[in-house]
Amino acid sequence: MSEIQNDSAPEQEEEAPVIRKRRGPLARLGCALGLLIWAILILLPCILITLAVQGEINISTGDAPDQRLRIWLIMESAQRGIGISNVSIHEQDNGQTCLQTDTRFILWQGKADPVSYCECYQHEAGSEDWIPVEMTSEACAP
Repeated sequence: MSEIQNDSAPEQEEEAPVIRKRRGPLARLGCALGLLIWAILILLPCILITLAVQGEINISTGDAPDQRLRIWLIMESAQRGIGISNVSIHEQDNGQTCLQTDTRFILWQGKADPVSYCECYQHEAGSEDWIPVEMTSEACAP
């Protein structure tokens, strides 16, 4: 018969503590960027379905009249695509508030150039009324 050796006390191995290297700011930035791209990819079908059903998406960006981000479908016979307009505020020295609307197009059929126009309003302090003063078909003067 063969002899079987029994050890009454099992050998205990000591495990070395795991030391993690700290991530640098670029690694964190990469993770944040990856998370942002993932969120956009997840939300993109929801945005496209909303756009297809409603025809446009409006997001208010301020209290001034028509100060909003607008995305809409263009379904004309000669043009098909998406239009995107954004409004920025320019305060004038004479107390007027001018809104510059920049519109760009992403077209898969047809062609359109970007458009900018400026609408100026007078707003009384404490009042909710915006009085139109001037509208030009070019960007607002600085």
